Amino acid sequence: MRVPSLTAASLLALLAAAQGAIAQDTAAQGAAAQEAAAESAADSLTLERCLELALRRAPSLQASREAEGAAQAAAAEAAARRLPRLDLGGSYRYSSDVMVKRIDMGALGSNELRFGDHHQADLNVGLSILLYSGGELGLAANAAAAGAQAAAERRSSVALDTRRDVRMAFYAILGRQAQLDAANLAQRRLRRRLSALRGAIAVGSAAAEDSLRVLARLCEAEQRRLQAMAAREAAAVALGRLLGRPGEAVRVAGELERPLIEEGLAAGDSTVLAHPALVALGHESERQRLLARAARSRFLPSLSGDLRGHYGRPGIDPLANDWMRYGTASLILSWTLWDGGQRSRQAQRADAVARQAELLRQDAAEGLQAAYDTARADLAAARCELTTARERVALQSTLLGLVTGRRDRAQATENEVLDAQDDLNEAEIAIATARTRVRQCEATLLWTLGR
Repeated sequence: MRVPSLTAASLLALLAAAQGAIAQDTAAQGAAAQEAAAESAADSLTLERCLELALRRAPSLQASREAEGAAQAAAAEAAARRLPRLDLGGSYRYSSDVMVKRIDMGALGSNELRFGDHHQADLNVGLSILLYSGGELGLAANAAAAGAQAAAERRSSVALDTRRDVRMAFYAILGRQAQLDAANLAQRRLRRRLSALRGAIAVGSAAAEDSLRVLARLCEAEQRRLQAMAAREAAAVALGRLLGRPGEAVRVAGELERPLIEEGLAAGDSTVLAHPALVALGHESERQRLLARAARSRFLPSLSGDLRGHYGRPGIDPLANDWMRYGTASLILSWTLWDGGQRSRQAQRADAVARQAELLRQDAAEGLQAAYDTARADLAAARCELTTARERVALQSTLLGLVTGRRDRAQATENEVLDAQDDLNEAEIAIATARTRVRQCEATLLWTLGR
C-alpha cells in the first residue's frame, strides 16, 4: 500500500498552523511571565524573611511557647509550696443543749447555773509553714525548675526544626524554578529550530519528518515544563504553611548557587551535644531523677507549725462566753509507718521513669551523631555530584555546537541535533537538581549542629 506523500504546500500549511499555535502559546507564556515577574517583585520573600515569619507565626512554635509558659508556671508553683502560708478563717457553731446546774439553797429557794449560751464563733488569722518534709518539697521545686529548662530547650528545638524545614522548602522552590527555567530554555531552542526549518522546507532543503520531530520534542518539553511548574507550586504551598499562610503559594527570591555554609564547616568537629533537643532531654532526665528522690523522701516524717491569732467566743469562759482575743500555736508531726506499699511502688515507678529518660537521651545523642555523620557524607557526595553536573553541561553544550555544525555541513541528521539538545536539557535540569540537593544537605547539616 502506498502512503500519500506531503507536498511542499501542504507541509508549509501544516507548519504554519503549528507555528501559529506555538506563537500563541509563547505569547501566553510571555504574558504570564511578565505578570509573575511583577508579582514576584512585590511579594517575593528572601530566606531571611521566610525564617523571620516562620519563627513568629508557625503553629508548632507557638504551641511550644505555650508549653514553656506552663512549665515556668509549674516551677513557680512548686517553689511557692516551700513558703509560709498566711490565711484568714472563721467559724460558727450552735449547740442545742448546754450544761445546766441547779443549785438548791433551801429556804432561800433554788437557782440554775448555765455553762455557755449555745453559740460559739471564731475569726482567725494564721501563719502556717512546713518545717520539714524529708526534702520532698525542695526536690520537687528543683524538678519543676529543671522541667522549665527542658521546656525552654524544647522550644529552641522546635525553632531549629522550623528553620530546617523552611530552608528545605525554600531551596525546593528555587530548585524547581531552575528546572522550569531549563525547560523554558529547551522550548526556546526548539522554537528557533522550528522557525529555521520553515524556511528550509520552503526551498526543499529539509524533509517533512524533521519538522514533525521538532514538534514532538516541543510537546515533550512542554510536559517537562508543566511538571516542573506543578512541583514548584506544591513546594510553595508547603512553605506557605510553615509561614502561617496555609493554602497560599509563597513566592521567593534568592540564589540557588549561594551556599548556606562554607566548605570547611562540613569537615569540622561535631558539636551535636549542644543541640537543643539533647539539652532538653538532659534537663528532662535530671527532672525525673529529682522526682525519684522526692518519692523516696516520703518515707521520712514531716513536721509543720501553725501560729494563729483569734477573735471570738470560744467558750473558754463557760459562764460568760464573751468575745475575746486569744492566740494559739501548734506543732504537728506526721510519720506514715505503713501504707500497704504505696510509697514503695511510687518510688519504684519514679526510678524506672528516670532510667527511661536517661536511656532516651543516650539514644537521641547517638541518633543525632549518626545524623551529623550522614549529613556530612551526603553533603560531600552532593558537592561532587554538582561538580560532575557542571562538567556534563559544559560537555553537552560543546557537543551540541559540534553536531549543529556538522548538520549545517550536511554531515549530521536533524535527529542527531535534537538528541544533542535533549541531552543538554537533561544536563541543565540535572545541575539544578544537584544544586538543590547541595543546599538541602547544608540545611540538614546546620540542623544537626543546632544552627
